[in-house]
Amino acid sequence: MNLSTVMRKAWQTLWSCRALWLFGAVLALVGAKAIYAGPWPDLDNDDQWTKVKIGEYSTIRVPGGDMTVDLTGITRGGTSWREISDLVDRVKRETSIDLWPVLIELAVIAVALLLLGTVARYVAETAVIRMVSEAEESGRHPSVREGLRRGFSRRAGRLFLLDLATGVLAGVAFGVLYGLAVVSILLAIGSSEAVLIGVGLGTVVLFILATVLWIPVGAILSLVGQPIRRACALEDQSLLASIRQGVRMTKDHLKEVGLIWLIWIGIRLLWVPLGAMVIVLLAPVLLFTILGGVALGGVPAALVAAATSSFTSGTTASVMGALVGLPIFAVVTLAPMLFVSGFVEVYKSCIWTLAYRDLKAAQSPIRTPVLQAHMLSAPGVAD
Repeated sequence: MNLSTVMRKAWQTLWSCRALWLFGAVLALVGAKAIYAGPWPDLDNDDQWTKVKIGEYSTIRVPGGDMTVDLTGITRGGTSWREISDLVDRVKRETSIDLWPVLIELAVIAVALLLLGTVARYVAETAVIRMVSEAEESGRHPSVREGLRRGFSRRAGRLFLLDLATGVLAGVAFGVLYGLAVVSILLAIGSSEAVLIGVGLGTVVLFILATVLWIPVGAILSLVGQPIRRACALEDQSLLASIRQGVRMTKDHLKEVGLIWLIWIGIRLLWVPLGAMVIVLLAPVLLFTILGGVALGGVPAALVAAATSSFTSGTTASVMGALVGLPIFAVVTLAPMLFVSGFVEVYKSCIWTLAYRDLKAAQSPIRTPVLQAHMLSAPGVAD
């Protein structure tokens, strides 16, 4: 595998197949952290905001009266339904917002965005991988519609199951570790001071050891994960067969896969400072996209506010409308940044896909010359 050729082909494919740009923007969107609940200490004394404290250093501010809602008890150790109900009643008394419809709407929007984001992520990832492979194989660039058809497939489901299984295994490992620590402490209660100190130190050492071990384990999973993902998306086989193929490819071509992985990690790290610079450069464009976001998000917001004003107060209806328009406003406002970030996402995927194809071709034994040699050596076969 020629690494420079792979990177050059990846750039050519990215630039020539423009249908990939849309799927790249989707990947950039569903993989981004778009909400930051910062402390904003300069607004602590602003009486135009209702402050919702969700942690020691995190406070969300929403329009309303001078009021502070402390949710740290819920976020730290949990609370009873009665306490939540009392908190909602207090917010309802001290502000003009009916909180229950807002909370129900928030829950519905959160579930809808989670489902849409999950589907969009795996469909877009599968589409990008298959479109790049097809462009390399046939020289023809698939359209957006063809990419959607390739993305909505069982292969996208295999990628989802792969991540689900990895997450479940990681959760079980963490649960076992946490359970051992808790059980050890509970069993040590009532023992001597020396035993308690020993158990406490042992628990700390156990967590430190697990943290140290997770670094190489995470690196190995990251290394072998990309070949497995290409096997899931490109091969017509089961999830277990894809895992075996990805592991075998990594083992047989460890040097090549390792080099691609280092380049992939380097691009991810390099994009952090470059992304900040791109945001600064795109600041003038963001002024226009903000106006577009207000216009496009304002229409559904106004419709929802008008529909809910018949059974809620005016302020509550306005808040419910704003919650519907906010995701649209965010997507439109961030469109330039998503477009540029999508380029990076597609380029990284192109590198892995093209490298996978080259390594797979190197793995496949060339049987035709061997077959011809046997035929030539057989008696009675003419030259």
